[in-house]
Amino acid sequence: MIRSKTLDPVEYLVARRFPWCGAVLENRPLTLHPRPGLSADTRQRLFRAVEEYRAELLAKEPAELHALFEQEQDKEREALQLKAELEERERFFNQPRATADFTHWSKAPYWTLEEALALAFGKAPEIVSWRTVEPHVRSSRFAQQYARVRDLALRAKNSKGLFDPVVPSIFLGWARRMDIDVPEELVKAVVARGNVITDWKDLYDRLNAQFDTVAKQRDTSADLCQRLADERDALKVRVTELEKLSAAWQFDESEENYPAELDIAMQAWWAVSRQRDSSGTVKQQILAWLAKSNPNLSKEARERIATICNWEKRGGRRPQEL
Repeated sequence: MIRSKTLDPVEYLVARRFPWCGAVLENRPLTLHPRPGLSADTRQRLFRAVEEYRAELLAKEPAELHALFEQEQDKEREALQLKAELEERERFFNQPRATADFTHWSKAPYWTLEEALALAFGKAPEIVSWRTVEPHVRSSRFAQQYARVRDLALRAKNSKGLFDPVVPSIFLGWARRMDIDVPEELVKAVVARGNVITDWKDLYDRLNAQFDTVAKQRDTSADLCQRLADERDALKVRVTELEKLSAAWQFDESEENYPAELDIAMQAWWAVSRQRDSSGTVKQQILAWLAKSNPNLSKEARERIATICNWEKRGGRRPQEL
């Protein structure tokens, strides 16, 4: 059907009513007529019929002519559609013999990509293939759909999303992810063989994400272990230093000349000097340590010890560090 915007409605309707009028006007034999030609009288009669119909159309109001034109186009469109559907039904891939045997193909451990494509459309791979379908791409809706799905499959193969040959469950999983309608009977037949429909690419991506999470947790744990090891080593060093210092001023409490306040002063000095807090003066920290570790000491004794241990002799609060 001519779709030109400059299509003359009158000539279109004339051609629809008299499809052979061109041959009559040009004095050519009518191919639709069983005889090779027409007599002059017959040709003249047909010519008058054409001209009378053309005059009838020209006499109509533009709106009426346009409505008749649209109606006739709809009829032609429906006729072409019915013709296309009839031709589609009669093509080889829509015949009963082209229907796939799902029971047989579900037993196969693998399919070639070409076989998988045919099965995805419910067709027998031994009859339907790209070689037999390609010649119909321009005129068949099925062939066009086949070509589009084949294009996706080939792209997936090139990007390692599919393989050739391919495991049935992997191909069906890919088709599901691509929203490709695969016959439910094929899916059930494959599952009945103990196969799990799996999109391996999706599974791979999820496992990859889980691995990344575990790897991060591992790295975090490794950092924590390293910090704990560093703290342990630091504590070992401090213990060693304390042991050395303790050995240096070993006082025997049982001796008559045991200097109790000196012993406490040494302990206070060591503790505060190793755990210096900038929030208070050295003397304040020493007094706090004495109050906590030796609560029975008198106020005067704590003052004496704090004075001895205080290495900041300037007095007052030490300036805050910036």
